[in-house]
Amino acid sequence: MKEAHDISDLCRALQVGRSSFYDWRSRPVDHVELALRKRIGVLFRRFRCTYGHRSIVDELRKEGETVGRKKVLRLMTEDGLVPTPSLPKPYGKASGNEHQVAKNRLDRDFDIARANSVWTTDITYIWTSNGWAYLAVILDLFSRRIVGWHVGQHPDTDLVLKALMMAVRSRKPRRWRLMVHSDQGCQYTSRKYRQQLHDLGILQSMSRRGQCWDNAPTESFFSTMKRETGISKWILDDCQAVETAMVDWIETWYNQARRHTKLGGCNPAQFELKGAA
Repeated sequence: MKEAHDISDLCRALQVGRSSFYDWRSRPVDHVELALRKRIGVLFRRFRCTYGHRSIVDELRKEGETVGRKKVLRLMTEDGLVPTPSLPKPYGKASGNEHQVAKNRLDRDFDIARANSVWTTDITYIWTSNGWAYLAVILDLFSRRIVGWHVGQHPDTDLVLKALMMAVRSRKPRRWRLMVHSDQGCQYTSRKYRQQLHDLGILQSMSRRGQCWDNAPTESFFSTMKRETGISKWILDDCQAVETAMVDWIETWYNQARRHTKLGGCNPAQFELKGAA
């Protein structure tokens, strides 16, 4: 590049002093620091670009490397290694007229006597080679069957509405005989979601703030899914690959074949047939 452009022009464009540039160029290569820089990059990518400099320092020290926190921070900054959060923060605070929180009508009463009387719903996030994919599910508490689900690239209201509409189309619940329980995520407190429930004749219930146990069956389903599919360890390519995996695991395996201790060893489909008999 220096053959085509004057050094002074390049330094001016990059806002670097000429003396600083020549000072940097005359420095001897620090092979120890270069090796450390490469090791930091390897660790950063190994932990899915979520570790900050403190966590990287801990990993280096576990490997026997004596290194200071400020040095690691400097090297990461120079290499542009900025950690991303484990979960992006799309969930706004529920406030004002646009977002309203429903009361906890379910109140942890998870033993339901008939199908299509109480559904629970939630969202989980799955890391792929192209970023996060989001899975929303609708679970029937009576049979623990997943009656609706959707995979998307954004954890928005449309994601949970598509899962809801899949469940409504397949189950055709009676108006005002069904309750849907969720957490207080902004997708569920939004006016668009609340209006859709009202139009469908579905009563809404929400967990208390910070009480994941209020929606324990859905949380348990996500835990089982991630453990048995290994989807958190063996990274899929993209959102489409996650959807394909869910078609196989939810529709073919979980709903139709997987034994469930809560259902006396039956799978969800068998349990519903017994309940209808």
